[in-house]
Amino acid sequence: MPDPVSIILVDDHTIVRKGLRTLIESMGGYTIESEFDNGKFLVDNIPLKTEPHLIIMDLAMPQMDGKKTMEWFVENCISYPVLILTLDTSERTIIELFRLGVRGYISKTCSAQELKQAIDDIIFSGYYHNEFMINAMHSGMKETEDDRKKKILSNITDRERQFLQLVCDEKEYTYDQIADIIGVHRRTVDGYREALFEKFNVKSKTGLVLFAIKYGLAPHLT
Repeated sequence: MPDPVSIILVDDHTIVRKGLRTLIESMGGYTIESEFDNGKFLVDNIPLKTEPHLIIMDLAMPQMDGKKTMEWFVENCISYPVLILTLDTSERTIIELFRLGVRGYISKTCSAQELKQAIDDIIFSGYYHNEFMINAMHSGMKETEDDRKKKILSNITDRERQFLQLVCDEKEYTYDQIADIIGVHRRTVDGYREALFEKFNVKSKTGLVLFAIKYGLAPHLT
């Protein structure tokens, strides 16, 4: 992990930014390079004077919120690691953010320890998601991404992979729709889901999508 880790804060509330700066810098090993009131001010300053290791960005902001900023990043081929701060933890919102390239999200009511864990996980392993066991996230670092992907694919069936790709599709198919597309009973689809939950050590659709993104299991997401 780089020392110090350089971070940019993007939040429209000055008091929140100042509080985050004080908290993060008090942890040691991190430095706040700059602060912006919203996504518009951030993108207007790209290319940045100093390349950050991480951007911590609020989701709800005036002029240009976190989602619109991520869409701008995608359109302009910008790939800064981003940790989203949000009070909206709905499954649909989180999955949309991961599809746009967000590396993790955390509630604005999180503890200092949770924030530090999120920062370190993104810097060390590329992603943060509280559903993953830390050991599971880090285990892939001991081998190449290609080797890890091959091992994962060898452990899932063709039907499970087809199910996974449909779960990750931007059309946001329901499980009933997936059953119709694959041509199986809904209970069979539930079986695919539960099998992948166990194999990937996740507990939700959000976890499946993030896992697919991390290991390139759904080509349209990578």
